[in-house]
Amino acid sequence: MIKCDKKSNIRHTSVRKKTGSRICSTQVLYGAFFLNSDINKIINTFLENYSSFILKKLDIKEIDLNLFKSITYGVLNNIDNIDKLISDNLSSDWSFERLSVTEKTILRLATYELCFDKNFKKITIVNEYISIMTVFGGDPNFANAILEKISE
Repeated sequence: MIKCDKKSNIRHTSVRKKTGSRICSTQVLYGAFFLNSDINKIINTFLENYSSFILKKLDIKEIDLNLFKSITYGVLNNIDNIDKLISDNLSSDWSFERLSVTEKTILRLATYELCFDKNFKKITIVNEYISIMTVFGGDPNFANAILEKISE
């Protein structure tokens, strides 16, 4: 007889740690857009005060801190190239400036992982960021279309 416990269909802990890292990075970069402050201070404040909510929701003890810092700093260090890639892959009747801060943040992270970091499979990155876009109130079809074009 197969027993089914509550967590049998929840993604493995290491996957949830990576998801948590991506969500935390999304929130840090979103906040950094509005704050004129040192990114290290923003990261530390976020980790000390806000990450516990994500840990609890994902039922993990910690995020993948290396991934979190890698993608956060990676976006900041490559933002001009990333923004150009996103802009170049929008339809002709849609400008980069029309994107919300949330959309820009999520697309920047996904583009960084797809085009600069390349540590994970395309399908993993696209699926993760489409899910994040959905959670943060964006259009998953819009995100999917842009990320598919960027990843080609």
